[in-house]
Amino acid sequence: PELDGWGVNGYRAPATAVCLLIYLALRYRSDLPRHLWPKQPQALLADGIFFGVGSTLYVSAVTIGSVASVSVLGATSPFFAAMLAWLVMRERASAVSLAATVVALAGVAIVVQAEMAAMATGFAAAIISLGYAFCFAGQTVWLRRYRDVEMIPGIVLGGLLVFAFVAVFIGLPAVPLGQIGLIALMGLVQLALPIIAFAEGAKHVPVVPAMLIAMADVVLNPFWVWLVHGEQPPAGTVGGGALIISAIIGATLYENRRQRLIAQQEV
Repeated sequence: PELDGWGVNGYRAPATAVCLLIYLALRYRSDLPRHLWPKQPQALLADGIFFGVGSTLYVSAVTIGSVASVSVLGATSPFFAAMLAWLVMRERASAVSLAATVVALAGVAIVVQAEMAAMATGFAAAIISLGYAFCFAGQTVWLRRYRDVEMIPGIVLGGLLVFAFVAVFIGLPAVPLGQIGLIALMGLVQLALPIIAFAEGAKHVPVVPAMLIAMADVVLNPFWVWLVHGEQPPAGTVGGGALIISAIIGATLYENRRQRLIAQQEV
């Protein structure tokens, strides 16, 4: 309770980095240096920056806004990813994806209005949440662009960059050792293990089911907070969130069907 978003992430980020570094060392052993410094180190640097900034924005958002709003606004990352994919790789979005973006934007407007009416910090939390979504989208696009590079070392770098930035420019307050251990456990359970599980699972699960499984986070995040703390999101947040989720699921299913048809025509 004594820590704000900067303090929590200042301790959690390096814990995540250490956990992931141990995983990489166990996985690659003597080949570890090649993955920590690949032929394209700029890929790891960009990945680390996106992760470091995004994780900090997420923690900051949930400290001043409702978890439901942060979750549903964070779910807009696929639309930011489509925009960045066009800018970086010139991938064009379909008309259906553009229509889904418009629907999602309407949902964002409803959520922001509901959060502003519910709490004084609602607007700031919404803007920070959209920043988090943008960073996650950037990380996703970089993963696709450099798909042949092991990107987990980039997250290790990002965790260390967050620690260095907070320690130098913000300051890390002294907290009891037990609380540091709890935050370190957060780094393991909230970030390191999910990152490893998703990276490994994505190799064996088709893209569409993987994206839809990841969408469960939007529902489970507010559910856990409601179950433990009794936090109930405003009706507008629920309604706007439903629009955002519907747009994402609809666009995802359509794109999957379109890609299958293209593949069949090429055969």
